[in-house]
Formats: sequence, structure tokens, C-alpha cells
Amino acid sequence: MTNQQMVNYASPSSLKTYDVFLSFRGEDTRDNFTSHLHDALKQTKLETYIDYRLRKGDEISQALIQAIQDSHVSVVIFSPKYATSKWCLDEITKIMECKEDQGQVVIPVFYKIEPTHVRKQEGSFQQAFIEHQRDPKITNDKVQKWRAALTQATNLAGWDYQTYRTEAEFIKDIVKDVLHKLNLMYPIELKRLIGIEGNFARIESLLEIGSREIRVIGIWGMGGIGKTTLAIALHAKLFSQFEGHCFLSNVRERSEKDGLDVLRRILFSELLPGENLHAHVPKVESHFIMRRLRRKKVFVVLDDVASSEQLEGLISDFNCLGPGSRVIVTTRDKHIISHVDEIYEVKELNDRDSLQLFCLNAFREKHPKNGFEELSESVIAYCKGNPLALKVLGAHLRSRSEQAWNSELKKLQKIPNVKFYNVLKLSFDDLDHTEQDIFLDIACFLKGEYIDRIISLLEACNFFPAIGIEVLADKSLITISDRNTIEMHDLIQEMGWNIVRQESLENPGRRSRLWDPEEVCDVLKYNRGTESIEGIILDLSKIEDLHLSFDTFTKMTNIRFLKFYNEEWSSGCKIYLPTNGLKSLSDKLSYLQWHGYCLESLPSTFSPKLLVELSMPNSNLQKLWDGVQNLVNLKDINLGFCQNLVEVPDLSMATNLKQLTLVQCKSLRQVHPSILSLPKLQVLDLEGCTEIESLQTDVHLKSLQNLRLSNCSSLKEFSVSSVELERLWFDGTHIQEFPSSIWCCAKLKLINIQGCDNLDGVGNKLSHYPRTASFNGLFLVLSGCKQLNASNLYFILDGLLCLTSLDLENCCNLRTLPDSIDLLPSLKYLRLSGSNVESLPASIKNLLMLRDLYLDNCMKLVSMPELPQSL
Repeated sequence: MTNQQMVNYASPSSLKTYDVFLSFRGEDTRDNFTSHLHDALKQTKLETYIDYRLRKGDEISQALIQAIQDSHVSVVIFSPKYATSKWCLDEITKIMECKEDQGQVVIPVFYKIEPTHVRKQEGSFQQAFIEHQRDPKITNDKVQKWRAALTQATNLAGWDYQTYRTEAEFIKDIVKDVLHKLNLMYPIELKRLIGIEGNFARIESLLEIGSREIRVIGIWGMGGIGKTTLAIALHAKLFSQFEGHCFLSNVRERSEKDGLDVLRRILFSELLPGENLHAHVPKVESHFIMRRLRRKKVFVVLDDVASSEQLEGLISDFNCLGPGSRVIVTTRDKHIISHVDEIYEVKELNDRDSLQLFCLNAFREKHPKNGFEELSESVIAYCKGNPLALKVLGAHLRSRSEQAWNSELKKLQKIPNVKFYNVLKLSFDDLDHTEQDIFLDIACFLKGEYIDRIISLLEACNFFPAIGIEVLADKSLITISDRNTIEMHDLIQEMGWNIVRQESLENPGRRSRLWDPEEVCDVLKYNRGTESIEGIILDLSKIEDLHLSFDTFTKMTNIRFLKFYNEEWSSGCKIYLPTNGLKSLSDKLSYLQWHGYCLESLPSTFSPKLLVELSMPNSNLQKLWDGVQNLVNLKDINLGFCQNLVEVPDLSMATNLKQLTLVQCKSLRQVHPSILSLPKLQVLDLEGCTEIESLQTDVHLKSLQNLRLSNCSSLKEFSVSSVELERLWFDGTHIQEFPSSIWCCAKLKLINIQGCDNLDGVGNKLSHYPRTASFNGLFLVLSGCKQLNASNLYFILDGLLCLTSLDLENCCNLRTLPDSIDLLPSLKYLRLSGSNVESLPASIKNLLMLRDLYLDNCMKLVSMPELPQSL
């Protein structure tokens, strides 16, 4: 739908003069029921036509006809004397004609009369028709039209006074019904919808209105995102193209309040007007009902469906509808609508539309009031494109002072607005206990983390995260990014924070999760932690030095997540502990990160059997613990920059360890032999471990992919191999011979031996290893190897058929390249910058894949052979 079409559709010129036309018998209802109903309609600001409003001199019959045609809804009040009036019977006949020709909505009201008496012209209606048939001025054809109109009208869903205790309740429900139907009918411009055009057009396209197929479209998204608004707009435009229609709003709320049976009765009464609104509609429809539905092209909207049971309880089989029927289901839970034809996700508004929607509600114009520009931008940033939040905050801040705006923005950082908080929380309330725990952990600690990492951490807590995360995503509580990280809308995250705050408003130590620096420091400093605490996260860069006691964590027996991190990576200790250390840490910890830990070891009583990640960078640790621990869940250890670390414990029980980071552990002389036999170890990073002289094992590792030994300046001996090894860094080491053990590592993509000044040969075990041709896109970096010459380079390159990149920059002892250089058919990149090459071999012209050749600063180069045409 183009913008112009949208404007045309919403044009006020298409509106009729009256919202409601009242048809009634003045003799028995004008001064009581009808006048009361008229007053109630006026109080809701509905333009209502009633016959005593006729101007003097108007011809009544023609004026009535015009008024009926100019009304959206006709409310027909059938009373005992209704049929005695020829005017009333002419009215109902014209009303039913307008329903047929214009799609006018007709609501029959039975006031102190049985509906069957009207439908079948019995009782007082029978007597009235006897009198009419005696009147010679009334033709038989006219009588039959009256009878047909009465029968048609009473077959519509209506209201029966005899089912109510009081007239007030009766009128209240009639007015509510009129408002609901008008709300669906009115052009969508009256809703002041912003940013709807694109969504509207795409969903309308998915509906494929011209097709005779039955199509079911799901509209999915987070609370307050505009699903219902879209459904209302679509229904308002399209319902007149169908033989029947029903917009069933607030299914979640109404099914809980009234039950699905009541909603089914309403649905079927709307779709099948011949059914009595109050009649029982069984869950398994009768053959008669099914036959009628299959012959009827209908448009159904089921709004805010919260469960599969609700959807199936309303329409168990969409194929029971007639050809060309359309169904729209709006929901927060994608799983509920997994079987529909198309699912359309409603996304957040962009900043431009967000600002316009907010301003319309805050200032009643499209732009911020002078002086409120920056404050408006702050609100937009807070709402993150959620229409409900924008409208609620706009209305709340309307006509308030600048001081009040600033106060509200500060308040929102602690306390969310209750109106959209309650809307968002409905999705949380639908979760089971473990799903709620997963949601709160993500909201408080894990937002933005990789999904695999989150699953690992939460599996150790027995939260069944794989299915739980899918449920959260289906309910629009989280999203999974293209990078496979879990993200969460800021308003939903704030809803999660507030749920935790409600656990104990006055005592943070009795909450399950702590993340606010001030509250965390208060709990830790004054030893107010309790068994309620399951997780703490604290950015140390936001606090002053904090001194803890020996038993700070003793009462926190259920803590699973403890993260003390520092955005200022280079800073040291910020949390100080007594010299006698810590009494204990919870054995339930699955994640422990403590940047700048000030003690020499972890508590002797700590049993990390559930630990998945251990991160203690920049710490004073000399060791972790004594002996062998049960570490079956441990997958990641980071002890980077622990410059006092002298030993790594026996990790033989850490059979699932994938990553070990020991960067810049300058006091570490060796790694424990158990590390080089771990079956699932993928990354071993020893960069800057300047005291390590040897790294050797006879075990062929199964999983190691990345091994970094950069700047291990004392390393002289190396013999490690892995069939999965992809990247190997030796740059800045002291090795003298090219490590022959790597030739069995067929998946290598990078070997970096930059700056190995002592490298002058190839390992003497070379003949024991098969030279492989299966390297796929190997990048070999030998830059700065001052002892490297053409002879030993020949042995290094021999057989590397898949070498694609070779870096020999600043190899000052290199005078030429081996003549066999053309035996590298895959070579694309060759850098000789700053080397002492004097000439290039003629065979270089056979490197048909060579694309880049760098010879800058080759000061001794005196001749150039013919080069490959590929350059």
C-alpha cells in the first residue's frame, strides 16, 4: 500500500454523519429504556440519531431513510409494540437493505419480548400483523418484506434483556458492543498510526485476498509493538470483502476471565448469525455448523492468543472455513503459530517514526516543543522503538515541566512505567520456573553473550537451556542475532530487573540477582548476603576500593554466577581481602570471573565441580588449588596476566576443557603434562610466557585448533601435533629448527614464525613425518628470521603444494629464492620487502596463481626475470 493509498483510505470524507441510528417504538420505550440508552451513547461521545432530533418541516419518512443510510450502526430495539408501527417496520426493512448493500452493522435488542416472537411474528407481533393485513392500503408484498426483515434481523447476534438482572448492566453491554464494532469500522487515520504503512502493505500482500485458498497469517512480536493495531487496521479495511467476519480481541485476558466456551459462542455467533449468541457451541462442532462454515467466506482476527490450547479451542481446524477465508492470529509466542501459512514479525519503529509518535502524544504535534528537543531524544532512546512505551510516556509527560521530564527519566532507570511494565510482564508470567530463571539470568548477566556459551553455563545449573532459549525467542523475550548472540530489548531487560527488585524492595541481599554497583557494594561491604543470592555482577571500574571480610560469601550458598570484571583492563586489584583469605565460595558456582583477585590461591574448601568458566586475569594468584579437582563441567580457563603464577594444577579431570589462556604468565616455567593430553582442548594460548623453555608431548591431540606461543622468548624445544590444528604462532620464540611435528597437521591455515632470529634449519625428525599436500590455503610467515637462507627455505617449502601466502619480509640472510619455487602452484601472495635478495629464479614465471609480489626496500636486487602474467 502506498502512502497515497493509505491517505485515501483514511480520509475523513469517507465517514458517515452518524455513528448510531436508534430504531424503536416511542410509545413503549421512548421515555424509559430508549432514553437511557441514548444518554449512555451520548456520554461516550457517539453521534446518535433519534427521531425527535428531526428539524421542523422535514418529511419524516425521507429524513429517516437518509439518516439510516448515513449511519454506521443501527441499533434496533424490539419491544412488544414495535410491530404496531408501520414506520418501525419500514425502518427495519430499510436497515436490512443497508446491511445488505452497504455492510451496515445491525445490532438487535430484545426489550421485554421473546426473540422468537419477533423472528416468527408470534404473540404481540402476530396480533400487529393481523391488523396490518386488514388495512387495505398495505399490500401483501409489503407485509412479506416486513416479515423477511424481522426474520433476518433476529438471526443476527443480539442482546436479550431477559438474561440480565438490571437495565443498567444491559445498557452497559450494548454500549460496549457498539463501541467495539465502531472501533473496528472507523478509518485507521483516526488512530493516529505512525510507521504502519510498510507493515500494513506487507501483511496485506501475504493475505493474498484474491486467492480462493484459506490463508492463515500470524502477526508476531513483543508486547506493545503494535500487533493488535495492525490487525485492527487490516480488519477495518478488508472485512467488507467477506461474507462474515469476527474480530475477537484480547483472547488471552478474556479466556482467563470468561473461559474459551464463551469466546467460542461469540466467534460462531458472529460468523453464523443464525446461531443464538447465548446458545451452547460444543468444542466438536455439529455437522450442521461445519456445513454452514464451509460454505461461507469469512475474515477472522484472533487477537493476543497466548497458548495453543486457546487457538485450538477457538478454531480447531482452519479448513472448516469457506474458500477464500482469511484468519489473522496475533501473538507474542511464535511457537503457537508455527503451523500457519506465513508468520510476520513486527519490528521496532525507526527513530524518525518514534519521534513523531511520541510528539503526537506528548505535544499533540509531530515535532518537539521548543526547549524539549534533547529530552524528547532521551525518551526515544529509552523506548527503543516500542509504540506502546512511546504513547504511554508521551501521554504521561504531556504538559509537564522540564524539571518533571528530567525527574521521570531518572525514575525510569530504577522503576519502569507500570502501564507498559504490566503489558510486557504477561509474557514472563507465561513461562515455567526454569524458563523464568533463564530469562532473568540473561536480563541480569548474559545479554549479548554467544548462545553456545549461555547454554554451557546454564546446563550446569540444570535449567535445560536449549529448549528454554527457544521458548524465550518464540515469546519475543529475546532475539538471536546473526552473530549467534542473545539480545534483549532494553524495555524487556528493565522488566526483568524490576521483577528481581520486587523480590525484596528494601534489602538487596535477599534478591536472587545483583547488578547495580551501589547495591552490590552495600551487600558485600556490610556482609548482607543471603542464601537468596544466585548471581552478582560488578564492573570494578565504577567503584572505589572495596574491603571484604573473611566470611563475605559464606551465607551465599546458592550463588551460581560471580563476575567481578574491569572495563579498564590494565588496572589491578580493586577488591581487598584479609590476609587469612576467604572462608569459602559456593560449590554451585558455574561461572567465576574475578579481575585482580588479590590472594595467592582460591579457598581450600572450594569444590568447583559445577564450574564451567574460570576467569581470573590480572590476579595475584600463584596457584589455583592443590591436588586434582573434579572439573568435568569446566570448559574455559583464563589466567592471563597473572604474573605471579608459578604452576597450573593437574587438569586431567577437566575432560571437557576447550580453552586455556595463560597469556603473560611470566613466572610460569612449565605447563602441567595433563594439559597436553586433554581430549577436547581447542585453544592453548601461552603468549608472553617468557620462562617456558619446552613444550613437548608424545600424545597426538585430538581437538587442538589454535596454539599461540608468541613471544615465549625462552622456548627452544617444541613437539606438539593435532589433526585439527589450524593456527600456530611461534613468532618471537627461540626455536632453532623448523618444528617438523607440524607436518602431520593437515588442516593448518597459518604458521607464524616471525622474528625467530635463531631459526636456521629443519627438524631432524622430518623424514619421520609424511609431507602433506592437503594444506588448504596455508599462510606461512617467516618474516624477520635473520638466519634463514635459500637452502633451509627449500626444505621448509618442499611439498607445500597448497601454500597460498608466503611472507619473507626482512629476512636479511636471504639472497635468492630456491629454484624449486615453481613447485608451489597455489602461491598467490609473496612478500620479500626489506630482504637482501639479489635476484629471483627464472622459475618464478611458472607461478601462474601469483597475484601479489612485494619487493619494496630490496636494496640489493639487481636483476628481474620474466614474471608470471597473473601479476
